Amino acid sequence: MHRKRTKREYIVHNVDTTFNILFFIANHPQSTLEDIEKVFNISHQQTEKILDVLVNRGYVDFNKKKKTYSLGIRNFEVGHAYLNHVDIRKLAKPYLQELGEKYRENIYLAIRSGYEIVYIDAYEIDRPVLVKSRVGKLLPMYASASGKIHLADMDKEELEDFFRHVKLVPYTKKTITDKDKLIKHLEEVKAKGYAIDDEEWEDEVRCLSVPVRDYTGRVAAGITLSAPSYRLPKEKIENELVGDFLEKVKELSERLGYTGDEE
Repeated sequence: MHRKRTKREYIVHNVDTTFNILFFIANHPQSTLEDIEKVFNISHQQTEKILDVLVNRGYVDFNKKKKTYSLGIRNFEVGHAYLNHVDIRKLAKPYLQELGEKYRENIYLAIRSGYEIVYIDAYEIDRPVLVKSRVGKLLPMYASASGKIHLADMDKEELEDFFRHVKLVPYTKKTITDKDKLIKHLEEVKAKGYAIDDEEWEDEVRCLSVPVRDYTGRVAAGITLSAPSYRLPKEKIENELVGDFLEKVKELSERLGYTGDEE
């Protein structure tokens, strides 16, 4: 003998079912009423009522001609409101700490500021020889690993605007100051999905930076490892670090709403 649900339990069950239907439509756009009824063990009348509420609230769109359901604009509003309140520093902090502790090097979170890069957070370790702290510092985009991932994300028009406003001056003998060489280098960065600063901003300092993407698919920030060059040969970067860093930024990017479909 089944126990009769209380009114509160009935309401909670309906709310739960409503969310389940909404998520089903999100993953199965252009679903019909029959498609939805096959998945959920509820009556035809209850399914119609739930869908009517979702349609009236703008969370689901109904195509009268095809008689199909898809996500409505209100979902974007909710998602956008959430993303506006996300503090990327808070989300990134455990990733900075995990990578810093694992590799025993300074890990930074860097964002774009005009045509420069600013380091807004870090997990810094204590070792005898260290790269001095970069938190709060502005770095040139073209001579820093974190800047290159932003430049590589620009379209042709954005990049030309960058070159109109920024003079490529040398910071070390390895700084790329030739426009054509830099463009070719950025194409390689885009293809690889990460950037290396090979002593281009500071002598005897090498850096790896990987891009964190937001819900639009654009680069929102970079997670960057900086270390003395002798502790960070390029072979170590490519064979040991890159895969791990790319995996971590993929997780962080997904928390910012990135799905991989925007590029």
